Order: sequence, then C-alpha cells, then structure tokens
Amino acid sequence: MSKDQDKKFMISFAGVLALLFGITIGIIVLAVVMTPSENSANEAELKKVATRTAPIGTVITDPALLVKTATVAREPWTAEQTYTQVCAACHDAGVLEAPKPTDKAAWTTRKGAAGGLDGLAASAIKGKNSMPARGGKADLSDDEIKAAVELMLQRAGA
Repeated sequence: MSKDQDKKFMISFAGVLALLFGITIGIIVLAVVMTPSENSANEAELKKVATRTAPIGTVITDPALLVKTATVAREPWTAEQTYTQVCAACHDAGVLEAPKPTDKAAWTTRKGAAGGLDGLAASAIKGKNSMPARGGKADLSDDEIKAAVELMLQRAGA
C-alpha cells in the first residue's frame, strides 16, 4: 500500500510541476509577444517618456558656481515685534528653562552673570544652551535682538 501511495504522490507532484512549468512558459511567451520591439516604438512616444523621466533639477556642489540668493530687505522690527515673532514662543512658556519675562530673579541672575544688557544680547546673538543663535531667525539684526532682550528685562523689572 505504501508503494501505491508513493506512486500516486509522485504522479500528482510531477503533474503540479508540469502545470507550473507550463504557466511559467506561457507568461514568458506572453511577455515577449506584448513587449514592443525598438523599431515599433514611435518617436512621439519616446519623447513623451523622455520628458516624463527627465530630472527636475541639478545639484551644484562647486562653491565657485554657487550663486547667493538675494535677500529681501525688510523694515527693522520693533522690540515688541521681535519678541512676539521670535522670542515669545519659548520665553512665554518657559520652554527648556527659558526665563519667562515675568521672572525677575532669573533675569537678574542672568544679567549679572552675562555682564549686563550687552552680555545678554551677545549670548542671544550667538545662542545659549537650547536657544539657537538669533532665536532661530538668522536675519534679525543685532539691534533688534538687543531691543528684544531689553524689553524682556524691562518686563521682568530686572
């Protein structure tokens, strides 16, 4: 009985393999028939494909070829505008230990450690701890930053 089962299994297995082999050959033949030859593709289709697959830009890494972009001049901001647009996001909430504008003790300590208003402004310009240089807005002038620091010191009463 075991030999009969083995014989039936081998016949079934060979049949499945033959079927899979036939399907594979059929798919290959179908792919060859459906793929157009290079001679049959018309020029218009080739141009469309070339247009769709063309790169959208280039990367220039040679510093001599790089062109500086012109920055748009803007009116200088007031201390209030600078504070509202740049500083308030962190200082109002005390993010990452940023001193709040109402914390007189923190501002007095920092003012003394930095050497006064000029020292605080210098550290705001170059960045301090988690605060990025110029509060993260690179186009702020030194005067705008100094005015914003002075505003925060006034609000704190330091």
